[in-house]
Amino acid sequence: MLFVIQFTLLVVVIKQASGQTCLSNESKDDFDKSRKALTDVQENIGKVLNKLENDNKKTLDMFKETLNTMGQKIKKLDTDFKVLGKDFRKTKWHKYKGHCYYYSADATDWFTAERKCREIGGYIVKIDGEKENSNIAANRANNGHNYWIGVIDLKEGIWRWTYDQSKAVFTKWYPGYGAKGTGSNCVQLHGRRTDWYDYDCHHKAQYICESNFCF
Repeated sequence: MLFVIQFTLLVVVIKQASGQTCLSNESKDDFDKSRKALTDVQENIGKVLNKLENDNKKTLDMFKETLNTMGQKIKKLDTDFKVLGKDFRKTKWHKYKGHCYYYSADATDWFTAERKCREIGGYIVKIDGEKENSNIAANRANNGHNYWIGVIDLKEGIWRWTYDQSKAVFTKWYPGYGAKGTGSNCVQLHGRRTDWYDYDCHHKAQYICESNFCF
């Protein structure tokens, strides 16, 4: 700003000087040199200003393009969430402590149940404690049917949750179950109790899905 003021004053001084007719030859030469220098400065300032304007325009265009791309991604994400929300409401998920649970009406083998849970945006249920187990049991349909849950022992006696392959710390075995051998590697929640049964994975039963995402 100070430079602009000084430059403006210099222009005014030279304009006033150019109106004087009583300049000596030496003074006139100095004046012409000064005026030329001033013209050069003015041209350079114009070039700098044009460059700044062009650079700012490029930066602004890049910023606008980035915002536009982000806006499109946010719009798509919002659409995806709306679709997912409709699916969740349609399949009637039950909420509990920030997680959602879906109880199937169809009966399948354990492997098909695990796949179907993933297809609807979840995973075959992982139960971490007594309270969660009791809540899940309390919200079953009152039909007495058993439900597949997501713990298996593909290595005999080592029960793991398929969701994250963690070892099952909490278990709820019905007396005599939990070590039925290599022919019973999958687990069902009893239809009228809160106990678990290790069972043949190819047996058909209903299943429970879980999701970490809730509406």
